[in-house]
Amino acid sequence: MIEVTPLYRDDLPQLARIWSQTLLRYDFPCTLSTQDIEDHVLLHGGEPRAILAIDPKGWLVAREAGKMVGFAHCTVGRLAQDEPETMRGFLRALVVAEDAPPGTIGLLVRAANAYFLQKSHLTNIIAFHMETGYPRLLYGRGTVMGMEWAWMQALGEQGYQLAHRWLFYEHQVDRPMSEHLPNIPNLILDWETEMDGQITLMVRQGVDILAKAHFMLLPQNSDCPRPRAASLYQLNVEPTYQRQGIGRWMLERGANHLLALGIPLLTIHALHEDTLTQSRLLRLGFHESPLRGYTYERALS
Repeated sequence: MIEVTPLYRDDLPQLARIWSQTLLRYDFPCTLSTQDIEDHVLLHGGEPRAILAIDPKGWLVAREAGKMVGFAHCTVGRLAQDEPETMRGFLRALVVAEDAPPGTIGLLVRAANAYFLQKSHLTNIIAFHMETGYPRLLYGRGTVMGMEWAWMQALGEQGYQLAHRWLFYEHQVDRPMSEHLPNIPNLILDWETEMDGQITLMVRQGVDILAKAHFMLLPQNSDCPRPRAASLYQLNVEPTYQRQGIGRWMLERGANHLLALGIPLLTIHALHEDTLTQSRLLRLGFHESPLRGYTYERALS
């Protein structure tokens, strides 16, 4: 019989093993340690894309005969772009062992819903949102689940509906890219590097900021065969200066700056329906990853 219990410290080695197996299934052969799980999963609050509670009551473990066979990470909070008073529920990730019984996924989703029902004033519940992921895993977006039939069925049975399909693009820069400067006079570049691995590139004209790009350096084990990577998580150009090449220049300058730091891989996600962004990335030399992300939402009455 499968039961759901809280996560205990003694569970961390098993959780690290299950999570590493899950990453390997998605062609990310980077083994996680118990410290990685603690630092980059359990105690990660979603910054800078989200502001999420660190809530041990939302760390749910499925067990069979005392052995961990699955884990769900639930919490509450909001996305960075939400109004400050917004409160949502988030199923950040769900992982199961390779030999988990067939009912494990459904049981964990039901346990997650029971957790959210105890919370008041939630506007909705979101499962597997790209912006609530973890910095070390799968392009910095967390373990991207929900694209397999068992996940879809379990979520559907609990009232979730498919909300978004995400595509991933990456560009591995082996040598400095050619930079196409916009035909705008007196542009100035400013860099800001923060302690948590965030890098901000600003384009100014005098005292006016015309555009900002935010990159996040993704931590990685030294023995991981994948190259060091950074993620673009925001790029904003003032409306008056859009379609004049500033965004392209910032991506090229950002990629060259990251390469100088020893980080050759830049990753970006885009909504499936955002074909304009996708075509621009392809023209810049990005290629589409086989990885997909699916976000589900459940409305609350």
